[in-house]
Amino acid sequence: MNYEYFYSIIVLGISGFISLAIGIKNNNKKILAGFTALVLIVSFILILLGTKNYDVLTMNFNTFDDYWALIFIASTLLIIIPSMNDIKGRYDVFYALILFMTLSMLIAAFTYNLIVLFVSFEGVSVITYVLVAFNRTRRNLEGSLKYFIISTLGTSFNILGISFFYLSTKTFDLFSVNKIFFNKALLLALVFIIIGFGFKLAIFPMQQWAIDTYDGAPNSISAFLSTGGKVLAYMILLKILYLGFVHDYNYVFYFFAILGILTMTYGNLSALSQNNLKRIFAYSSVAQAGYMVLVFALIGFSYFPANVIPRSTFIRFGIASAMFYAVVYIFMQGGAYIAMNLIKKDKIMIEDLDGLSRKSRLSALSLWIFMLSLTGIPLTGGFLAKYFLFFSLIVGGLWWLAIIAILNSVISVFYYFRIILNSYVSEASESDNEFNLAPSVRYPLYVTALITIALGVSFFIYTYLIGLATI
Repeated sequence: MNYEYFYSIIVLGISGFISLAIGIKNNNKKILAGFTALVLIVSFILILLGTKNYDVLTMNFNTFDDYWALIFIASTLLIIIPSMNDIKGRYDVFYALILFMTLSMLIAAFTYNLIVLFVSFEGVSVITYVLVAFNRTRRNLEGSLKYFIISTLGTSFNILGISFFYLSTKTFDLFSVNKIFFNKALLLALVFIIIGFGFKLAIFPMQQWAIDTYDGAPNSISAFLSTGGKVLAYMILLKILYLGFVHDYNYVFYFFAILGILTMTYGNLSALSQNNLKRIFAYSSVAQAGYMVLVFALIGFSYFPANVIPRSTFIRFGIASAMFYAVVYIFMQGGAYIAMNLIKKDKIMIEDLDGLSRKSRLSALSLWIFMLSLTGIPLTGGFLAKYFLFFSLIVGGLWWLAIIAILNSVISVFYYFRIILNSYVSEASESDNEFNLAPSVRYPLYVTALITIALGVSFFIYTYLIGLATI
């Protein structure tokens, strides 16, 4: 047996303490950011090299879980350099917390035990409470407090859900669930788990905390919360629903068809009336969660007896769509929040973008790419992600859900293009806005935009993911 996976986890844990030790001698943000990035890259490589398809204790190592682990590392790696611009002081503590948080995410990626999933997820949540409040401004503290209160409520529902799940199935291991067993306690477990992780995913009507928290947090932390943190909750819910509740296929389908429609519609309509840029992106994140949970509805629908298409076809297409959407979402939504470092203000309004294209054409172009991708315009990652998702829904017989999702994408055009118009059309001579165009702000933006474009022409990735889409 090779131990690359364990080395990856151990490296992250030890490096967190090393980061604290480095900070005692030299609390230099460049050194600490570089060290953290190096550790994350090493962990990424170790996971790629790891031996596949074996179990150790509660850990399961296969290519499906590898994919999610690599996404989680990418989501934290994405914010390392941008965080140098909006985190003030105690860089040793900040980057140590980033490493410990990534460690918890990897544990969640490689386990199918509900207790371990819950503990690792809460480990990430506790760290993010601190990160949101890290600069200790009034806005940061207010956002962190709201996040803590609502997240605690979500945790309570998760505990209840897991408890009822165990009472019904007599196991915490998702692979050991009796697939034909059903009772009312299991239905309660499903409802509580949907509510608990619904808070974390910010799906309607459990989304308002996310709007305030993303707005109040430092830009790099907003980028992580709206991408890596949300995708972690999404992956956990995917594992639980697919392995633990296939016998409740009708409830899974109806719950998530309704929640998906309400979430994406609420997010898009609410964003239309906003002028606060970070709140626009927060509502955009809510809408994107609405698209993503449609995969859960598709998985539930695939178990309906009337379906003539093989069940495995539904599930593979749906899970592969979820996997591709997750990686694209991290870069396009994360890039949008990272772009906020261009503006030298805490409360960022849409008019603060006026004149950006005259001051830095490439920065404005990068922001434009993120907006086009979130809209779903061709040649961007967002287009392919939505195309594969809608294709899966149509193949699965849920064409009406695909139409509703497409109409929601049309609605989003109006507020995403407002952002493009403000950054491109407005004259710099008419604006007194100042922009932070330091290399540590611009270059991460350029790289993220290039990745978003590259994902827009990477059709082969989806084909590859269909082969991985087996839990």
